[in-house]
Formats: sequence, C-alpha cells, structure tokens
Amino acid sequence: MFYLHEVTYYIIKNMKNGKPLISVVIPAYNEEKHLPLCLSAFKKQTFKNFELIVVDNNSTDKTAEIARSFGAKVVREKTKGIIPAREKGYREAQCEIIARTDADTIVSSNWLETIYETFTEKPRAVALMGTLHSPYRLIPHKVFRGITFFCFVALGKIVAGHVLLLGPNMALKKSAWAKIKPHYDDKLVHEDIDLAFHLAQLGEIIYVPHLTVTFSPRRIHENFLRGLYQYAGEYPLRYLRTIAIHKPKLKHLVGKKFNQ
Repeated sequence: MFYLHEVTYYIIKNMKNGKPLISVVIPAYNEEKHLPLCLSAFKKQTFKNFELIVVDNNSTDKTAEIARSFGAKVVREKTKGIIPAREKGYREAQCEIIARTDADTIVSSNWLETIYETFTEKPRAVALMGTLHSPYRLIPHKVFRGITFFCFVALGKIVAGHVLLLGPNMALKKSAWAKIKPHYDDKLVHEDIDLAFHLAQLGEIIYVPHLTVTFSPRRIHENFLRGLYQYAGEYPLRYLRTIAIHKPKLKHLVGKKFNQ
C-alpha cells in the first residue's frame, strides 16, 4: 500500500503544480554523432510532461552543446564510467519516475506514455524494462525480442527470481533507488543487472513487451573485433559475474578466474 499512496500523491501533486512527471536520464560520452537521433525521438513523444537530462561524462566533443540545443538539461560527471554517470543523472532527477536510455538508442514515440501508464496501473512496481528492436532490416524484430526475453526475463526469473534490467530501455522509482546501495565498479558488474537485484528487494520489476527501443550496433560497426569481443565475451561474463555476486551458489558459472 505504501507505493500506491506514494505514487498517487506524487501524480496529483505534480499535475496541480505543473511539474514534469518523468525524468529521462541519458548518460553520454563523446556522442555527437548519435545524440541528435536519440534526442529527436523525444520531440515525437505522445507524453509531453517530462524533463530531459543528459549526463556529460567528460566529453571532448560537442555532446553538451547538442544536448542543450534539444532543450535538455546538461549535468557533468567528472568520474568516467556508466555507473557514476547514471548515478549523477538519478540524483539530478526531479521526478519520482526515472526513465533511462542510452545516447545511441532511439525510443518509440509512445515510450514515455507506456512507462507512465505502467507505473500508474501497477503502483507496487519499483522498476520496469522493455525490449529491443533490430536495427537491421534483414533480422526480424522478434529475434531481438526473443533474445531480450530469454536473457532478462526467463533466465532472470530462473537464476535470480525476478526480471532483470536492460540499460537502454528501463525505468525505475527514484524513492526506491534512494534506498539501495548498488555496486560501483562497472568492470566488475553489469550495472543494470546489479541494480535489478537491489531493487527487487523492495518491490516488483515488470517486463513490458510493448515498451520498445531500437538499439545501436555501432560498437561492431566502429570496431568489429572489439565490438564482437564485447557482445560475445565481455558482456556475457559480466552478466554471469553479477549473478554470481548476488547468488553465491552459482559462482561456478563464471569460473575461478572471475570469482576473485
């Protein structure tokens, strides 16, 4: 009942005083090539009552200038890394509902509306995640939906007991985030999965299949070998290592080398 009263009070209060109802947080480091497409998607949102926060993680290009040209609030985080940048954005957020995506991701036009409606209909939820759309015409969207569902929903429920979170397409309650202490080493953990383990102790994490974004394959395009290593090696290992940290009985999944 706590979250029900909390969300109802928050919505009524902010509707009366005209404040935004959702804070969008986008960490960014040297994203001048991709940020315009990402931010353009927020000009097309069916839900208009939101604030846009771009966390400039010490960029050396025009990331901050571009963000401001789209009306975003730009805050700077000097400590490099996705976790410090993400945390800075969450602290700066005015709203109880925080939507999170990446600077190279394009959200659907009803993205914010879907997030708002889901939290309104399910006030006990502390976080939610959606699915990915394929950036390639030759690869059907259902392939990426299947991968997302298996890795973050089905497998998450089996090994973790709850849905996991996916950074480019997720949202959470600021009041819940303020009560937890996630890990801060992004070389050690998959930051969003780690966040999910902590948030799940406070409430439900919901999978919303019609909450969609188109993700960027730019890591493979810009450096094929490095990108392939990240997607096929580094990311899966951090995924498993994060689960092992929270579920010690599963440490054998990552081997002795990665348990140190």
